[in-house]
Amino acid sequence: MNLKRINLWETISSTLLTEGGSLGVYLEPGGLTLVQVRKGFAGMQAAHLERLPRETKNLDALEARLQEIVSSRGLANSPVNLAVSRDLGFFREAELPLAAAENLAQVVGYELDRFLPIPAERLYYGFQVIRETETGIHLMLLALLREPVEECLELLTRVGLRPNSLDAGPAAAANAFSLLGGKLPASWLLLQEEQGGVELTHIRGRTLGFSKLLRPKPGQRAGEALAAELRRLQEAGSPPQALGLYGPMAAAPEITALARQENLAVVSPGGFTIQGLPAEKDLEAAALPAVGAALRGLGKVPVGINLLPPEERAAAGSTGFSLNKWLLLVLVALAVLWVGSLVVHKRVQLYQVDQELAKVTPDVRQVEKQLEEARALAKQMQNLRRLEQTPNKLKVLKDLTQLIPEHTWLFNLRVSQQNLEMGGMSRSAADLIPLLEKSGWLTKTEFASPIVTDANKLEHFKIKAEIKGPELAP
Repeated sequence: MNLKRINLWETISSTLLTEGGSLGVYLEPGGLTLVQVRKGFAGMQAAHLERLPRETKNLDALEARLQEIVSSRGLANSPVNLAVSRDLGFFREAELPLAAAENLAQVVGYELDRFLPIPAERLYYGFQVIRETETGIHLMLLALLREPVEECLELLTRVGLRPNSLDAGPAAAANAFSLLGGKLPASWLLLQEEQGGVELTHIRGRTLGFSKLLRPKPGQRAGEALAAELRRLQEAGSPPQALGLYGPMAAAPEITALARQENLAVVSPGGFTIQGLPAEKDLEAAALPAVGAALRGLGKVPVGINLLPPEERAAAGSTGFSLNKWLLLVLVALAVLWVGSLVVHKRVQLYQVDQELAKVTPDVRQVEKQLEEARALAKQMQNLRRLEQTPNKLKVLKDLTQLIPEHTWLFNLRVSQQNLEMGGMSRSAADLIPLLEKSGWLTKTEFASPIVTDANKLEHFKIKAEIKGPELAP
């Protein structure tokens, strides 16, 4: 009898898996890897793992085989998500001034050419805020070469697949570990072997701390290079607590021995809570980013950002249900209702409690009203005190405009309660700082961004300063 119940549950769960699931595609210089992931009551299943090696430089040679896979396995209606190898992109840590926080996305787009060797128009790019300090905003820039990605997107579109997300390979692999490998600590490392070194990615919470190709020095083993990186992270105050391993490096004894020595929890695909993946020894490194990409189509992922612009994303489609599936859903719903009847008496008790609460509700509301009135009065008093401490902004502006020399033009001027920001151009921007300090109104006057000289030899500047309080002003 128990065996029959187990078999019935497995049958229901298998039948109620979504029809199309979610398809993850991983693009690397060696070709394409496809994995379909389905989610049901019994958990997640990986199906249709396909590796399409690139035999020529042009991806179009894979079109016929890819079309056959899509048609024979009914993948045309599946949500599609694309991940791209780090070999086709860049990971760079950058710092911008705090003044860029208001329009951070625009500033990143304007400053991107300063941090990356490829112009922004030739990239799919995005960023994550790592941390903010007194000196500025620290970002992780993620960028993928537009040309090979667009070639892949066009190929997928021709065979009936249109992705709704684009992710970097290390971020996709990190999502596979985060969602399938159990609860991971806030700081952990992801490692896989590549030609000439190992790909090492640092995950801090929901952001990528870095992703780099770790190349051992001549005569140095991979374990020694990894140990040096661990020491650097410890000195930086963000030591990892776990190490995720996949690919051939997962079986390297020196790596696992180093992890034990450093008290790092080791996580590998062998312990993943997903059915259908091949045995770990047969699992290719490209399969994990493809799985991570597919998981994005089943819900929100913890790591990475969607680098595909909104106008290029496909709308997430829904899959149909057969009559059998609807009948099974009704059966499950009836079972849930039957179980729910066991707690009806709890509802009666809750109703009685609600009646008692209703008796004291008027008194509670009266107290809440008095508290709201007290908060409003306190807020008014606080605003009055702030007004008393705020300098006369009109007088500040008048005095400053009289100090600005004739060869200086202001494009924008913004005055808040205690801060002033101005931007414009001048024949000698460096002379403005001492002039503004002499006004007696400003302190901590400095340039908010580097001075840029245009073709007319005019210097474009941005200056920020703090306005002195009334007791310190002239």
